[in-house]
Formats: sequence, structure tokens, C-alpha cells
Amino acid sequence: MPGHGIAPAEHLLGLPGFWPAYFGPVWHGLANEPEPFGADAADVDAAAEALYEATETWPAFRIPLHGGRLLWVVHRNFPDDAGTDYLLTRPDHPRETLVAAIEGHQSGPGFSWPDLVSVADSVPPDAEGVCDPDQRLLLLLPAFGDANVPEGEGVARISRALTTVGVSGEAAYAMADRFLDHPLWPAPSWPGPDTSPLSGGGDPGRSVPLGLLSSPSGTA
Repeated sequence: MPGHGIAPAEHLLGLPGFWPAYFGPVWHGLANEPEPFGADAADVDAAAEALYEATETWPAFRIPLHGGRLLWVVHRNFPDDAGTDYLLTRPDHPRETLVAAIEGHQSGPGFSWPDLVSVADSVPPDAEGVCDPDQRLLLLLPAFGDANVPEGEGVARISRALTTVGVSGEAAYAMADRFLDHPLWPAPSWPGPDTSPLSGGGDPGRSVPLGLLSSPSGTA
């Protein structure tokens, strides 16, 4: 990854306060409500320090895809331009592609609901990085936005993922409904299933490579 040193940080997923600290920059109240995750304020502070205060080597999460492609979730810890970048690298391209960015130079959404589910579930064999589908889905939630999530499906899938990281069923349901409403950008309408992820569809006007992600209409 050009521009700065990064290091795989999948070991941080096991920190008690990881998920409220990770979601905090988007869904601000979650950092102050760590109890559903089985964490307390000190746990969140420790996880936030590991994620957002590592300035010499940035923590990054690898989400492997088929064909040697990787999605990277990189915590861009510049003192004056901090944020989280969602990047795609491919073996046949020398440079990474920005899919979405949180804070700093905000850009998104990067994933429709079909994109999110397909990427979460498309785990290649013998890959390194984050290979658990539920953790993959949760890591990509901040880059997601879609006005047409099938009724009930989104809440059910996100709830299931949250329960695997320790959230109770009742709390997970309420939290999942909250995650479907992204506070940083309005939910767009994306093309239909013929241009959904990994199908080869997409909008050539966007930077996201064809064959991986579809592109919303009427968004930047």
C-alpha cells in the first residue's frame, strides 16, 4: 500500500471494546454504549487507542476476495487528516482503488446491500485475513448504503452477525435497524440484480472497478 506503512490488524478484532470503538466514528452513540457488546468504557478506550492513535504504522484489516483481490479497511491516522479508507487491490492493477472513505475526504457509499452480502460471503479457500462472513459484513457496514434493502432481510442478517460478536438477540435487533440508517450519506437507489456485485455490471463513470461492485444512481 503506497504512501504509508500499514500492518495487518486482525488480532484487534478480539479486543472487548473493538466493535463499539470501530463503529463510533459513524454511529457516535455506540462508543458510549458498549454494554451490549460485553464491554465497558475502559475497553472502548483501549480499542480506540489501538485503532486511531497508531500513527507510525496504520492498522489495516484484510478482506480477501477471489482472484487474488483484497479489500482493505485502513485506519488513516494522519494527525490532520484522520479517517478510515475502504480500498480494493487487485493483482493486475498497480494501484489501489478507493471504494469509500469515512471522515477526512468523505466518499460513499461503496456497497449496496447485495454488494455487502456477496462480499461478506465470498470467502476464498486458504485465504489470509478476515474470513468469517459475519465479521466481514460488520467491518464493511460503515461503507454501506442502500435505500432498497429487502424488508426484514437486512435487520435479520445484521442481527445475526452482531450476535456472533457477543450482542444479545434483543439488543442486536435494535442495533441492526440503526445500522441501516447511515448518518453520513443518504441511502441511494442502486441498479437492479443484473448489475449487482461480481456480475460484471457497474457504472464506468465511477472509480470502483467493474465486476466487483455496482454503482448507485444519483450519488457522488
